[in-house]
Amino acid sequence: MTAARFRLALGLAASLAACFAARAQDAASFYAGRQVRMIVGTGPGGGYDIYGRLLARHLGRHIPGKPGVVVVNMPGAASLVAANYLANIAPRDGTEMLMVVQSLPLVQVSRSDKARFDLARFNWLGNMSSAANTVLAWRASGVASLADARSRELVMGSTTPSSLGGIYPAIMNRVLGTKFRIIHGYESGDAIDLALERGEVTGRAGVSWAALKAYRANWLREGSVNVFAQVGLRAEPDLDAPLLADLAGNNADREILRFYSSLVAVGRAVTLGPDIPPERLEALRRAFDAAMADPLLLAEAEKQGLEVRAQPGESVQAIVAAMTRAKANMIHLDREMIE
Repeated sequence: MTAARFRLALGLAASLAACFAARAQDAASFYAGRQVRMIVGTGPGGGYDIYGRLLARHLGRHIPGKPGVVVVNMPGAASLVAANYLANIAPRDGTEMLMVVQSLPLVQVSRSDKARFDLARFNWLGNMSSAANTVLAWRASGVASLADARSRELVMGSTTPSSLGGIYPAIMNRVLGTKFRIIHGYESGDAIDLALERGEVTGRAGVSWAALKAYRANWLREGSVNVFAQVGLRAEPDLDAPLLADLAGNNADREILRFYSSLVAVGRAVTLGPDIPPERLEALRRAFDAAMADPLLLAEAEKQGLEVRAQPGESVQAIVAAMTRAKANMIHLDREMIE
């Protein structure tokens, strides 16, 4: 590199550093003394709520100006209510963010009459963790495999038809010939788990393997449940259950099941609404990245048995954009299934 080019490169680097510093200062001035709301699109006590509260306890230290971060639960229709709020009511200033349910991109493309938002226009901060989801049966039901689920009825607890707990059993009935009877209306995943223990339902779907190990370890230790399928694009190495897509009998069915399995890629993602000032979006994305590497957050996650497999916001942005361009035949199938 010539001396002139070297000086030019130094000048550009200095200009960029000054620009980033100015933006950080602007963000710090805005956030100092403020409160940021972390909205969780589910009821309290479930996996999304637990991850959201973990992030909220540590994120504020990494945001310029160090604002307080509080958690607000806003359940309803697999985060549809919360996403509509974020897009149409919440201030677009970077003071409200949302942890979404994985199925929200599917809800957007299949229920466009109710989804008053475009997730591709949201500003994604990142994803805390992506673990395969599970399909399980209470051991007393006698269901331990897909063949069993095809031959006898399993009563599956669900919050709403558009939740993963409603979608997975419905698509398995359609494609794989299972005999799930789905009971909707439970307030949260915790409520479904209690119903399992009481014998009100005999199975559930959509709970992540990571959450199951962390919060229902006694079920696994005591052999109370049979996990007979895992849903994701990659199998969990410590889970002895087939991938949902691998249970398909032909390529067409496999394509459908892989489409629904791709929802796992959203994981425990956090987003802002549209039209956020660029300097605040940048500050919050870098704060998220820093929180995911924070020894205090990681130590607390380990203590709780939570897995952190973070992805930056730019990667999640691309994943969600691709999901919202779903194939028409997939959209039609789901629209029939969850209405």
